[in-house]
Amino acid sequence: MRLLHLGKYYPPEPGGMEAVLKSFAEATGGSLSNYCLVAARRGKTRMETSGSTTVHYLREAGTFLLAPVLPGLPGVLHSLRRSRRFPAILLHYPNPTATLALALSLLARPKREKIVVWNHSDILLEAWWKRALYALFRPIEEYVFRRTDAFVAATPHHVSSSVTFRRFSGRTAIIPYALPDSWFEVREGEERSAAEVRERLGGPFLLFVGRLVPYKGLSTLVRAADRIRCRVAIVGTGPLEAELKGEIAARGLSDRVFLLGGVEDARPYFLGCEFLVLPSVSALEGFGIVQIEAMALGKPVVSSDLQSGVTYVNRHGETGLVFPVGDDAELAEACNRLLSDPELAKRLGENARERTLRMFSYTAMAEAAVPFFARLCGRTR
Repeated sequence: MRLLHLGKYYPPEPGGMEAVLKSFAEATGGSLSNYCLVAARRGKTRMETSGSTTVHYLREAGTFLLAPVLPGLPGVLHSLRRSRRFPAILLHYPNPTATLALALSLLARPKREKIVVWNHSDILLEAWWKRALYALFRPIEEYVFRRTDAFVAATPHHVSSSVTFRRFSGRTAIIPYALPDSWFEVREGEERSAAEVRERLGGPFLLFVGRLVPYKGLSTLVRAADRIRCRVAIVGTGPLEAELKGEIAARGLSDRVFLLGGVEDARPYFLGCEFLVLPSVSALEGFGIVQIEAMALGKPVVSSDLQSGVTYVNRHGETGLVFPVGDDAELAEACNRLLSDPELAKRLGENARERTLRMFSYTAMAEAAVPFFARLCGRTR
């Protein structure tokens, strides 16, 4: 069965939605044929096919409010719909460019395929002028939503916490974000690489992995660092890098908090750390894929109590510990609790690996996705 995806970009372009699109295509490749219509930041308009996945890149003409500008998208999408090759279209939301193109196509041609909207995150805007622009765009979204046959979310928390989508809870299926089944296996030599990382950092360390942006809550982690009885390694790049360097230096933490920048392979850091810390402060953190990357390797997580998918993935007292958003004292206390109780950390890490293998593997994703689309489109597996 062929499925047409409307995404933003495709890996190696960074981003959570991009990673999910690729993982979905890989996980379901034995049962679904995935055609991904996305923007190309570099290179020309082109199509690349690997196995049952085709990625159709449209060269972007720039970006507006982080969304790609794709003048050719409405025409290409309309042509693909006219070919009637796809019984279902999966719109990865938020994606204003693709939402507009789909709305224009639906105005010009009656809907014959099934339409599914995957809610990755609500649109959260702080600047008044951005909220004003979004208010003008909302009728276009509503036009598409009224013609949508079903919705998808990665966790039940995505539905219950979403202002935009909780009204569609009765038509929402849960398809989890996932890791390749091979991620769970520690390969030969990786433990040695993890030991080398620990030695390079001067001993045991806690780990943060992610973009250096405000919603990740790194200022909470830095404020807590002088009370945490362990070094802290921060892997990632982003616009806050210079500000974080200054704050770390001003607090005299240069020998305790290490900004490592981007790394080619994060697995040795996951394997080498005591546990992962995710101190995010906004619902822009809808899931935290780094959580399952660490948990799959037997590491517990200390995360903030965001009522997004973050607290669905990391369960307090079961797979890790949870602290109040932005509370550096509670963050330090949770970290020190795990550091002072190796048996607790071991138990939580084992639970974390088991939960991730059961719920957030490619196998789990395919077992949820393939029957859902088969039922939706009236097919049998």
